[in-house]
Amino acid sequence: MTSPSDSASPVWAVPRGTEGIRIMVDGGVARGMTTGECLAGTGLDPLDLDDETAQIWAHQEFVVIRNLLGRLGDRPGLGAGIGAHSTLGRTGVIGFMMLAGPTVRAALDRAIPYLALSPTHLRFSLDEDAAAGTDPEKAFLIAADDEIPADVRAFVVERDLAGLAAALRGAQIDVGTTGLETTLGPESAVILGEAWGLTADEVRPHAERNRLVITRERLDARLPQGDENTAKLFERQCRDLLDDRVARVGVAGQVRSRLQHERLSWPSMAEVAGELHVDVRTLRRRLAAEGTSFRRVLDEVRHHRALDLLALRVPVAEVARELGYSETATFTRTFTRWEGVPPSRVRRSAETSVD
Repeated sequence: MTSPSDSASPVWAVPRGTEGIRIMVDGGVARGMTTGECLAGTGLDPLDLDDETAQIWAHQEFVVIRNLLGRLGDRPGLGAGIGAHSTLGRTGVIGFMMLAGPTVRAALDRAIPYLALSPTHLRFSLDEDAAAGTDPEKAFLIAADDEIPADVRAFVVERDLAGLAAALRGAQIDVGTTGLETTLGPESAVILGEAWGLTADEVRPHAERNRLVITRERLDARLPQGDENTAKLFERQCRDLLDDRVARVGVAGQVRSRLQHERLSWPSMAEVAGELHVDVRTLRRRLAAEGTSFRRVLDEVRHHRALDLLALRVPVAEVARELGYSETATFTRTFTRWEGVPPSRVRRSAETSVD
């Protein structure tokens, strides 16, 4: 069995290219939205989508998804339809590494440690042992969705699994899919199954996890454009790119991204350290070396989120709850320390400017 190494960066810890957002904006525009509506609240300009060097964070993609769901409706098939715009070429160097294979197994093994460079938010792993006792001809491609915020999870599962099907099909990579188990409901499951060429009776909804049943024999199939030396070259580029992105944002950037990852969840320092594969003492030391601390980064994220919510005229008590304060009065005192004025005044200013 192969799976991401313990040192692999979580997908939220690494800034990524704009491929995922570009795919979603294309899908939104095709369904009647404007680019501005898709990007609202992300802090991104439409010109950023044309900049091949631009980088974004996972939480910015989730804002785009929430915009799509708010305008188009949270309905089965929306994510899958948008994922159908995917190609391996749009994933950048990791996609070209997969094309060079030279086998299906080698392509998957090489890609899995570098998924943070791709548009996906699912954590893929290849399990060749689970089915060995019952059917030695089968293996599983697992797509874990537990790191994805609950309000966008169904969309992301649809988008990423349907997107993978479209990308592999376009690249003429056949993994021999014979079944699908998914955490999604029946309607979404059938739609995803169709993306993989499966019938309704080959799909199981409401499963504990997402996994594709694939043919073990196909794992050793040669890819049409496979070449081991070229694959090694792309693998080295992926490693260098991942290391460079992590180094440039620093530990504080990774912690900030994790704190922004979900709207209603505020992980502890121990939880973040564990997800970054370090102990709390090491995380504290690395943050101190960058002139900050976990508390300071948390304060900064809460501050900015409070301003964003108040600008949207969200009631002060609701802002306090979303920021994790048990009492509105505590939030009011903290906000007044940040801004010099109470949050109610900032909210009233937002209402006045709109009127």
